[in-house]
Amino acid sequence: AADLEWGTGMRLVGGTAFPPPMGLGAADRARDAYELGRVTALEARAVGIHLTFSPVADINNNPNNPIINTRAFGEDPQRTAAFVRAYVHGARDHGLRTTVKHFPGHGDTDVDSHVDLPVVRGCWAALDTLELVPFRAAVEAGVTAVMTAHLALPCLSDPDDTPATFSAAIMSDVLRDSLAFEGLVVTDALDMGALVRRFGAGETAVRALLAGSDMLLMPSHLTEAVDAVVAAVASGRIAESRLDRSVRRVLTLKRDVGLFDRRTVPLDRVPDVVGHRSFRASAEDIARRALTLVRAGPTADYRARRGRTAVIVYADANNLGAGNSLTRELRELGDTLSVFRLYPASGSASYDSARTTIDRHDRVLFLTSVRVVSGRGHLDLPDPVAALIRETDARRPTILVSLGSPYLLSQIGDFDGGYLLGWSDIRASELAVARALAGGAPITGKLPIALPSGFPLGGGVVIGPGDPSDGTAQDPDDLRTFADIDRYLEAEVAAGAFPGGVLWVGHAGRPIHTAAVGVYGTTDDRPVDTATVYDLASLTKVVGLTTAAMLLVADGVLDLDRPVAAYLPAFGDNGKATVRVRDLLTHTSGLAPWRPLYREASSPDSALAMVLAEPLASPPGTRYAYSDLGAIALAQLIERVAGQPLDALLAERLFTPLEMRATRFRPPAEWKPRIAPTELDPWRERVVHGEVHDENAAFLGGVSGHAGLFATAPDLARFLGWLLDAYHGRLAPDASVSLPAGVVREFTRRQPGPDGSTRALGWDTPSLSGSGSSGSLISPSGFGHTGFTGTSIWVDPERDAFVVLLTNRVHPTRDNSAIFRVRRTIANAVMRALDDR
Repeated sequence: AADLEWGTGMRLVGGTAFPPPMGLGAADRARDAYELGRVTALEARAVGIHLTFSPVADINNNPNNPIINTRAFGEDPQRTAAFVRAYVHGARDHGLRTTVKHFPGHGDTDVDSHVDLPVVRGCWAALDTLELVPFRAAVEAGVTAVMTAHLALPCLSDPDDTPATFSAAIMSDVLRDSLAFEGLVVTDALDMGALVRRFGAGETAVRALLAGSDMLLMPSHLTEAVDAVVAAVASGRIAESRLDRSVRRVLTLKRDVGLFDRRTVPLDRVPDVVGHRSFRASAEDIARRALTLVRAGPTADYRARRGRTAVIVYADANNLGAGNSLTRELRELGDTLSVFRLYPASGSASYDSARTTIDRHDRVLFLTSVRVVSGRGHLDLPDPVAALIRETDARRPTILVSLGSPYLLSQIGDFDGGYLLGWSDIRASELAVARALAGGAPITGKLPIALPSGFPLGGGVVIGPGDPSDGTAQDPDDLRTFADIDRYLEAEVAAGAFPGGVLWVGHAGRPIHTAAVGVYGTTDDRPVDTATVYDLASLTKVVGLTTAAMLLVADGVLDLDRPVAAYLPAFGDNGKATVRVRDLLTHTSGLAPWRPLYREASSPDSALAMVLAEPLASPPGTRYAYSDLGAIALAQLIERVAGQPLDALLAERLFTPLEMRATRFRPPAEWKPRIAPTELDPWRERVVHGEVHDENAAFLGGVSGHAGLFATAPDLARFLGWLLDAYHGRLAPDASVSLPAGVVREFTRRQPGPDGSTRALGWDTPSLSGSGSSGSLISPSGFGHTGFTGTSIWVDPERDAFVVLLTNRVHPTRDNSAIFRVRRTIANAVMRALDDR
C-alpha cells in the first residue's frame, strides 16, 4: 500500500506525476479523475502496489486549513463526489484498490492533526449534507477502504474531545450503519501529534481497534503498539472475535488481489509501464486545462510580447527544483530571464539582492511554491515575501504564479497584478504555466473553491489561444473538441495536406463523430462524403491478411509457430527453413522490405515465385524490417491453407457477413465515380483512379496480402466495431462472424522483438515516444495500422473506441508528407474529445 494522491510520481522516481486533486477540480472534468485513477493503477500494480491511500474526499471549504488545501478536489460537495466516484472507478477498473479519506471529513478545520487535535463544529444535519456526500459516493462506487480522521466532532462524540478514530459512534454508527460500508477501515497515521501526546503509542492502537479500525497505520512505536494490542486481547478488553473480523478483512483483500497465487511482479515490465509517454501526456493535458487565471493584470501583455523578466522564486529549502522547468521553458520560448531564489531562512541581504534584480527589469514574475507539509501547521508565505510582492506590484508590471496553495492573495493585501494558479510544481504544471504565459496556450480553468479576496467559486479569467497574426497560433496539441478537429482538418485541406478525407470515430458500438472535408482531387471539385471509397493501401495487411490469419488460427488449421515451409515447401530454400508464420506477421522473418516485382518479373506467377525464392537479408528474429515481401508470402500461405483465393475467402467469411458492401479488391467500373483518385503514376503514366495504387499489387492482378483493398469509412467502422466486440468477448454465439477474444488479444498485443519493434501480429502498437501516427494519448493496449495512400485506423480497447482517417494524400504526388503530422494530431485530439464526452 502507498499514498498516491496525485499519481505514483508522488512516491516513485520516474512515476507519472499529475496535478493535485484541486487542479483536477479546476479543469472541471470528472473524467480526469478517472484517468488519474487509471494511470495510477497501472503504474502501481506494475511495481507491486495493490492499495492506494487515496482519493481525498474532504471538502476544503476552510481557507485556513493547513493540511488539506490542494489535496481536495474543491469545496462543492456534489462536484467533489463526482471526482471521487470517477477516481475510484478508474483505479478499480485497472486493478488498484482505493481508500477514501479522511472520514468523516477533514476540510473544515484550521489545525494540522499532525500537530494537535482539530475540531469540526458541525452537527449531523451539516455533516450529512456536506462532508459525507463524497464519502457516500465513494462507498456506492465500491471503494475498498475508508481512512479515519484524527479530529473531534463534539456533536457526535462522547466525551466531545474524542478523536473520530477512537469513536465507535462515528466508526460504527455513521460509517458502518448510515453509510452501509462493509469494507476495510484504516486509521490515518497513528504517529500524529494529535494522538500520541495524549494517549501514547500502545493505547492509541488499542482504542483504534476498539472503535472499529481494521488496519493500524504507522504507530509511533511499533513494538509498544503490538504489545498493547496483545495485552488487550489477553485481558479480554479486545475480544478475539473483534480481532478476527479485522484479520479476515485484511486476508480477504490479500486473496482478492492474488497475493496467495503470486507475491512478486516481473521487473522487466516496470520500465514499459511506469512513466509511459501516454501517461505523461495525460498529466500534461490536465495540467494545461487546470491553469486558472484569478486576476488578469498584465498577463495579456506578457503573452503578447517577449522581453526581459525578473523571476523571483520562493520555495522550501528542500524544494530546490521548484521553478526550474518553468524558467527553462520560458527561455526556450524566447524570454530573457534573471532568476533569484528566496527560502524561508533568507535574510535581509537576500531580499536586498532580490530588489536589485527586480530594479533591472521592466516586468516581474513571482513563482511561489507553498505546499502542504505535514507538521508545519500553516500554509503561509513569509511576511517579507508578501511585502516584496506588494511593493513590486506598485512599481512594476507583476504576475504572481502560485505553484501550490491558491489562498495567497488575502495575505498579500493590496495587489493589482496578475494572479495565475498552476496548482503544483510538478514538471507538467510548470510547463503548462510557461506555455500559457509565453506560448499563447489558452487558460481555461475555473476556481473549484472560493477565495477570501472576493473571487467566487467557479470564477476565473478565460484567455483563448493566441491569434495566428502575432505568431502564437494555437498548438495542434490543444485541440480538444470535435469542432476543433473539423476546423483543423479543413485547414489542412486548405494547406494542401490532402485533397479530401473522411474521419469516423466510434465508441461503445456506435458512431460518435463523422466528418468529410475537401474534394476528390485536383481536377474533380466534388466534395467527398462518407460514401467515398478510398484505396486502403497497407491497411490491407490488417483488415484483410491478418484477419484471415486470425480466422484460420481460430479454425485450428493454422499454427503461428510452425515453419512457413510446412505450408509452402518452396519457401524453405535459401536459408528460410526456420522462418515461422509468426515471423512473417511481426516483420522479423529476415526478408527484405521490398523489391520492384512489377519491373523484374515477367508475369504475376513468376513474381510470386520470386518472393518464395527470395533469400534472407538477416537471420530470422534478429531484425525488424517492415516487409511487403513477407505479406505477399503470407498471402500465398493463407490461400494454400484455406483452399481458396484471398479475395474469395475474405468476401465469404468477413465482408459479406459483416455487410461491408463497399469493401473489396478490384472494385468494379461502376464504382469509379465515388473512388478518390491517387497518384499521377510515372510507371502507368496516368492518374491512378479505381485501380490499386501500389505497383506490385497492381502487377499481381489487384489482389495481394500487402495492398489492394478499397473501402469506405462506414465499412471500416463496422469491421472495427466487430473487432472490439470480439476483443472484449461480446460476440454472441450466433454472430455472423465469430472470433474468440483470446485470438484477437494475442494478435493485437505487442510481441517481443528486436530493435525496439512495436509490432503485434500483423498490427502495429503505439510508439513509446508518442511521435507515431497513434499519437501519445492512446492507451498502451491500443493497436492500429497506416496505409501509404494516406489512410489509418487506430483502436483503443480501454476506451472501447476507434478512429478511422481516410485520405488520398498521394494525389497528385507521393512527395506530400504532411499526413504524418496530421495523423498524430488527429489521434491525440480524438482521444481528448472522447475523454471529455
